[in-house]
Amino acid sequence: MNDGQASFHEVRLGLFQLLQVAYAAPTPPDLADALADVALAYGELVGGELPPLAPLRPHRDAPEFNRLFVGPGALVAPPYESVYRSPEHALMQDETLGVRAWYRQYGLALPPERREPDDHIALEFEFYAHLQQQAMIRLDADSSLHQADRSERAAFMEAQRRFFAEHLATWVPTFCSRILDGTRSPFYSSLAAITRAVIHLEKGLLSALTATPASDAKEESHA
Repeated sequence: MNDGQASFHEVRLGLFQLLQVAYAAPTPPDLADALADVALAYGELVGGELPPLAPLRPHRDAPEFNRLFVGPGALVAPPYESVYRSPEHALMQDETLGVRAWYRQYGLALPPERREPDDHIALEFEFYAHLQQQAMIRLDADSSLHQADRSERAAFMEAQRRFFAEHLATWVPTFCSRILDGTRSPFYSSLAAITRAVIHLEKGLLSALTATPASDAKEESHA
């Protein structure tokens, strides 16, 4: 893997790892700074400008995280796929079981003591990053790379495309709109705007990544 490819894929991986953490718990200041930097780098690499991340106000934004995503009381933006996609708009529906099957098939081990259903947005972002990381492990520009490794790399990249199309793309934009309509926090408003923009950019990017050889993916993503 050359330096340009490494930077491109590492930035994508880092962005989704940071988004996972940002939606899992109230954001610490150091993570907010890192997320702002990685979002800027991602926009530059994929040729799409992302909104800036507003400054974090920990004493105000930590309670806002709970109001938006945790409770008590009715949630402004429930962070669960099944709430948006199931006919019942309820937790623990077919969508939850669907993403659980994905995790098992592609080797994402979740801690047994976790409290959140499998279709929580943080877990879906964690899985998306997991697929990215597994593809990166097998990414090598060396022509001597074993055919089995090339096949596994392609399989993980195709799995990322399919998971995005079947899950993340189907509900995360609506989730982000709920945040934008209901938040009192400039930080969480900008986080939602960034997330929505990333989902839009990833759609075209994944098409390029799965349609071209990995060694050409970075150049194709700018076409």
